[in-house]
Amino acid sequence: MVKYCAKCGARAIPGAKFCRSCGNKLEKAKKPVVLEEEEETEDYRSEPTLVKVELTKEEEESLLILSDIIPLQKKIEELSKEKDTLEIKFRVEEEITEKEYNIDSKKLTSDIAKFEKEIKEKRKVMSSLSLLNLVDDVVEMRERQEKLEEIFEEGRIQESTHDRLKKEYKEKEKAVKAQVDEEEARLKQFRRNLVDEKEEIASLKEELFARYSVEEFTEKEYRAKIKELESRNTDGLIAAVDEVIARMDKV
Repeated sequence: MVKYCAKCGARAIPGAKFCRSCGNKLEKAKKPVVLEEEEETEDYRSEPTLVKVELTKEEEESLLILSDIIPLQKKIEELSKEKDTLEIKFRVEEEITEKEYNIDSKKLTSDIAKFEKEIKEKRKVMSSLSLLNLVDDVVEMRERQEKLEEIFEEGRIQESTHDRLKKEYKEKEKAVKAQVDEEEARLKQFRRNLVDEKEEIASLKEELFARYSVEEFTEKEYRAKIKELESRNTDGLIAAVDEVIARMDKV
């Protein structure tokens, strides 16, 4: 059984295939063959293995939609803060008139509603992300435990029922949490693959520019090749993966 990650040294989750901290594939350390009269001086921990992690087409499409939703959510947050500031200026500091407040408040409310509608439309065509569903399952188990404690303290159920259900929910939470940890490690490795891919694309684009500059091919051919390289939205995928990982870290 692997106890620690060979790359970052983090403690490994029993049975996990990837490191939760850095996404590195976990492998058992191999002891070296030591010849007679030779001292064992080298660190024999296995080298980090480069793993190619691929998501399904549906998962990638959902991540890309999520990458479109993220900036919209940030805009809503910004507009909500503006609305709060406007409220303070009118009701507390009295820097603006009621007419100015009503006009600006109406516009901000309209803009927020527009972005919320856009997010809702995007979510309609977004396939269910199993990664986020697992997070929701953990949260649901915890919420059930909290509600269970409430009705127990209110005296609405017996202690035996409370203990039986509490054990059941905790076991389910533990099982799903283990899946979350495994998926998180896989997603972190996928992110590392995306970063490597992004660097490779940047290098290829520079090479294409050089070939175009020495007139190896026409401008039209050059632009077509660049467009082909940029056909995969790696930046969007990375942003979406970061969003999903951030949610996973909360559980």
